[in-house]
Amino acid sequence: MVEFRGVKLGYVEAKREKDTLINGLNININIDDIKAMKEDIMLDFTYTVKYADDVGYLKISGTVYAKDSEDGAKKIEEGWRMEKKLPNEIAQPLLNLINFSSGVNGVFVARAVNLAPPLIPPRIEITSKGGAATSGKRA
Repeated sequence: MVEFRGVKLGYVEAKREKDTLINGLNININIDDIKAMKEDIMLDFTYTVKYADDVGYLKISGTVYAKDSEDGAKKIEEGWRMEKKLPNEIAQPLLNLINFSSGVNGVFVARAVNLAPPLIPPRIEITSKGGAATSGKRA
């Protein structure tokens, strides 16, 4: 069973392109790479917020640190290398961790360039059709 240990942000960029009203935003989370060393797993990611009508953007890159059994860590890395896919039981909590951590830290960066902060990040649920954000009640 994977145990998430922490998130380390390594890169942050934000820019206000237009001085107009913000009419919405789109959040994208990309898993860039996965490395396993014995039972330690490092999952590199990029979190991007694009504001509607090209008003601006926020980009955060970092690493999630996790632990699993040595075999489990190796299986996760191999699955990623072969198919660029994670098992749902790992993907869902991983994406929610990245979404929450980047959203909270993104508040400070976005405000510095007068962009609306990506507050109250939606909970991500993995379905057979891919990831989807939900803002409804949790069970």
